[in-house]
Amino acid sequence: MKKAALSIALLAASLGCNGGDPGSDPKTANPIMAGRPLMPGDQAKQKGDQKRYILLVYLKMTTISVPTGTVSTSEKLWSYLDEECVTALRSANLGRNGLRVGVVDQQGWKDVVKVLEELTGRQLKATTMLSQPGEPFNIALKQQQPVQTVFVFSDDRTLEGRDYPEGDNLLTLSCTLNEDDPSKIMITAMPQIRTAAYRPRFIEGAGLPRMAAMPDYYSFDAATFQVTLPSKNVLIVGPGSESRRSSSIGHEFLVRNNKGVEYETVLVLIPEVFATPLR
Repeated sequence: MKKAALSIALLAASLGCNGGDPGSDPKTANPIMAGRPLMPGDQAKQKGDQKRYILLVYLKMTTISVPTGTVSTSEKLWSYLDEECVTALRSANLGRNGLRVGVVDQQGWKDVVKVLEELTGRQLKATTMLSQPGEPFNIALKQQQPVQTVFVFSDDRTLEGRDYPEGDNLLTLSCTLNEDDPSKIMITAMPQIRTAAYRPRFIEGAGLPRMAAMPDYYSFDAATFQVTLPSKNVLIVGPGSESRRSSSIGHEFLVRNNKGVEYETVLVLIPEVFATPLR
């Protein structure tokens, strides 16, 4: 338990629960950039440089592992999260397909950290990513998976299943910005399977079409969700109660088996907007 508490404490520090970077001046710092180390060109912009700038999304992601049933069957964590602001693009299929998504602000995140400590959450890895608004990118949840059978609830509540080839289970994200208020980020997320096998296909681009070997992607539209949140707020994705069904999306993507013992995976995502010079 002490190791778990230490791990979550380190997570809290890495996600900015200390209130920002030491030495930053909240009166002069750009509100979009506050709490983030200065990026190339930030100082030049503050000095009145007239260069053109573009906005990018800086995403902090932490993967946390908890004992099976800790998150999916307990309301202790979800009571701190706002699930109403999350839009399931296919009716209420998130819950039926074993997924649960919520948002918490920076102040409430401190309470969530305490809950994760009590649940003996263990940090698996922490990564950072840069994304240009509107450009999708992948988060690998489970890699090198064998052939798997997934049953999906559709809009009309019918259940349909099929076999998927060997590959990686991904969560594909696309971040877009509100032009009137770029500090607000819209995140659209979709579970996908990327095949391990590559097959040749024609790609159109500048000049003549060319042949390239690429994997296939299988998208789970029924589990696509969308949420708009202020920069530096926290998005949490975890398994729902229906993830107990071994063929559900929640189980296949967010439940791991380690020597016969199952563990649930919780994703902590913190997006932030910042400006950088256009080269």
